[in-house]
Amino acid sequence: MIFKCKNCGGNTIYDPDKGTMCCPHCDGLDSEEKVTGTETMKSCLSCGAPLDEVIGEHTSATRCPNCGSYIILDERVQGAYTPKLIIPFKVSKNKAIDLLHKEFGRRVFTPSSFLSRASVSKIEGTYVPFFMYDYNTDSDYHGTGTKVRTWRSGQYEYTETSYFDIHRELEADFDKVPVDASDYMDDQCMDLMEPYDYAALEGFMEKYMSGYLGEKYNRDEEELASRAVKKLTDAIESMIGDSISGYATVSKKSLNVDAKKKLAQFALLPVWEYVFSYGGEDYRFFVNGQTGKVVGRTPVAKGKVFAYGATVFGVIFWIMSMIRLLLAAFV
Repeated sequence: MIFKCKNCGGNTIYDPDKGTMCCPHCDGLDSEEKVTGTETMKSCLSCGAPLDEVIGEHTSATRCPNCGSYIILDERVQGAYTPKLIIPFKVSKNKAIDLLHKEFGRRVFTPSSFLSRASVSKIEGTYVPFFMYDYNTDSDYHGTGTKVRTWRSGQYEYTETSYFDIHRELEADFDKVPVDASDYMDDQCMDLMEPYDYAALEGFMEKYMSGYLGEKYNRDEEELASRAVKKLTDAIESMIGDSISGYATVSKKSLNVDAKKKLAQFALLPVWEYVFSYGGEDYRFFVNGQTGKVVGRTPVAKGKVFAYGATVFGVIFWIMSMIRLLLAAFV
């Protein structure tokens, strides 16, 4: 499907700044008309160009390489692939670029082209597939704590270490534990995108995807449930740890978590991705499309490092030469 402007026929997209559908051609607002295609769409609904190059195994939304129209694949947002929830983009493309400049712009040794307009304009907004898990948990923790007492008697110092059994039981409910369901996106980077403001989750509407790329889930909820349990187990261990105090040391003996899944919902969460190629390697940077949080590792331009080192060496050499001249003048 594609969303067309009722006024001029252009491709309408969701504008995060305006919070509504907008036609970038005539600036028309809320004038979109949904046009659906065939179940196995292989050509652009706007210009008829083939889409084989931009439709992968899990693609649910893409952009026509010929006319630039944003197309949503009906069969990949319907039936078993219908998202239940979505967080619409709140951070616009220009804002995402500004955030990259703010985060990385002062780094001396990055390549000159890293944040050039030509490079950074390639940033893409993507709806990443997630499953949001709800769990009831009962946890049982056993550990050992120590308390140390030291005193002196005469010329000797004595140390007494006492050992204590620590036991905690915790019942906790977890709502909307997020796990990304994309093989393309790095799991660690997607974890670092958190937290989102889940109060902003809405029921899925296709129009939010117009203007962005998207994927259906690559793995189902059962395959990913273990990652959700790992996340909530880490949270439980942290909560129990916060409840233990007054000991010199604490060591865990066992933590048993009985996790009962209540619900798993397919959701789409917004992420901006910027891929910068340098020295034969792709560097990927991510901006949370709701909160603006930035994640990424910058490349180092060796030429800048050498130039900086040479400059510093030159300045030091000049200073030392001046010192020698001044000393010679007083001899």
